[in-house]
Amino acid sequence: CPPFLAMDGTGTYAVQIRNAFVPDRMILAENAMPFVKRIRAGFVLLQAGMGIGLIRDCIALMQQTRAQLGHVNKFLETQPEDHVETLAGLEATVATLAATPFETDPAYWRAVIEARLAIGESSVAAAHDAMLHCGARGYVANAAAQRRLREAYFVAIVTPATKQLRKMLADMEQQ
Repeated sequence: CPPFLAMDGTGTYAVQIRNAFVPDRMILAENAMPFVKRIRAGFVLLQAGMGIGLIRDCIALMQQTRAQLGHVNKFLETQPEDHVETLAGLEATVATLAATPFETDPAYWRAVIEARLAIGESSVAAAHDAMLHCGARGYVANAAAQRRLREAYFVAIVTPATKQLRKMLADMEQQ
């Protein structure tokens, strides 16, 4: 895999096993789809930590700029408090959904997809705003703000990516 711009240590690999004997005691499910439906929500919810942590850090970056740049940053449309409110909502939603990770109801699965989509979009928005709040200081090669922006794009494109999540929601609407 070629090097990524950010989050390069995530360890994305593909494994193929051919002609291997798997004893009955190691088979998780004869039919994989019911098993996948049972674990997929928990798997997707595990990704929430990346986005939530990133949003928290972006809020901190914006707040750190107040002493030196607050006099001009107050004219930016979005302030750290806006992200604090969004973050609280996301955290509450994820906590509620994580309470029943093996739920298979289609409405629950839809709520998981919507939450994951909101986390990805909110990550990008928070990183964008952190960059604007930091200004040129955030644009320096080793600055935290530009790194968070790259990481936010990772959250938005890692499977299931924003476009996949939107397609999944559209497919649900048609069913």
